[in-house]
Amino acid sequence: MDEELDFDKLVNLATKEMFYTIYDRMIDLYTKTPKERYDKMLERCPQMFEIFSLKDIASYLNITPTHLSRLRKK
Repeated sequence: MDEELDFDKLVNLATKEMFYTIYDRMIDLYTKTPKERYDKMLERCPQMFEIFSLKDIASYLNITPTHLSRLRKK
C-alpha cells in the first residue's frame, strides 16, 4: 500500500464506508423499533426473503422468527 497510493485510497474509502454502515446499524438497533428496522431493511433490499432464511433475517433484525412472522403479516 505504500507503493500504490490509489490502492491505499481505495482501502481507506472502503474502511470508512464499512465503519459508517456498521455504526448506523448499531444506532438503529438501539433507537428504532423492530417494525422500523424491518421497513428499512425491505426498503434497502426487497429481495432479502429470496436470498436468506427467515431465521437469518430475524437474527439480523435482532428479533425472534415468530416476531418476524407477525411483522410480515401486517
